[in-house]
Amino acid sequence: MLGHAWKSVTVGTFLLGMGVVLPPSAQACVAPNCMRGVRFPLPPDSGSVPTNLPGLVVVPPLLESVDPATVRLLLKDGTPVSATVTAGAHSTQVLVPEAPLVEGTEYRLEATGVCTFQGNQTAETTFTAGAALPLPTTLGSLTAEAPRRGTFVVYGDSNCGNTQQEGDSTSLSFTPSPELVPFLPWVSWTVQVDGAPWSYAKHGGVTTKGTENFDTRLYEYNRRLFFLYTVCEQLQPQVPNTGLAPGRHRATLQGTLEHANLTLPPLHVDFELTCAQQPVDPEPEEPGPPSSSEGCSQTGGSLTALGLLTTLRLWRRRASHLSH
Repeated sequence: MLGHAWKSVTVGTFLLGMGVVLPPSAQACVAPNCMRGVRFPLPPDSGSVPTNLPGLVVVPPLLESVDPATVRLLLKDGTPVSATVTAGAHSTQVLVPEAPLVEGTEYRLEATGVCTFQGNQTAETTFTAGAALPLPTTLGSLTAEAPRRGTFVVYGDSNCGNTQQEGDSTSLSFTPSPELVPFLPWVSWTVQVDGAPWSYAKHGGVTTKGTENFDTRLYEYNRRLFFLYTVCEQLQPQVPNTGLAPGRHRATLQGTLEHANLTLPPLHVDFELTCAQQPVDPEPEEPGPPSSSEGCSQTGGSLTALGLLTTLRLWRRRASHLSH
């Protein structure tokens, strides 16, 4: 995500010059119109699409849309496959076949993205149906790493620029359940903290290893899904503060398999971000007054009180002699 930070200022200037209103920075930053085109979430192995998949997802260009009338499923020879198209999460379109896919059959999925300034763009992909699989009933497991103090990048101004901040942070560690893994491309994600939205990931936004797939959110600069933080010291100006308040919190991960007509129980984990004062080297102690037994003498051969008086008398005589 950080690799694309240099593009945000150019993009913002481009859109402001065209009179386009930028979206709230907590949601997304805009790439040049339709640079990020239509996307079809699929497994890395295109031959593993379960024949009983509830719906195939079509993701539109960033902040644009897909014309539902153009979403089609075809056989290899171009024969249309009967299906309905309905709206899904995050402005997606979901194609729901009227009958289960046929194992071993090659299909082609087509859709057209509606692009405001560059004209509509049609995209397509192919896949082969695999065996039917049981629909998932669980998400997996979720833990929170030990909090750590350090610096990190926060996105948050009107041009979607980034600032360097210092604070406490933790990362959520997610392990998908084996039954969920084959359906991950068609699952969308949300993380809430104390019941309030924190971040989200579109379909295909989480990998089989349980990490965030940053390629699915190209040109989006909202908060990372599994990275939670509180800003303890603003190293650079930041308005507004997009972090959590110091203290104890509960994170909730929810995954939704598109058009599956089932609810996967959410996962919860508690964590604490403190902004505790960092340890500092103690200041050197001021030397105390000498004890009465030491008088004016000090270790290392310092002058005694008698020696000091003798020296002062010699200085006065010398000064008097020079004045005459």
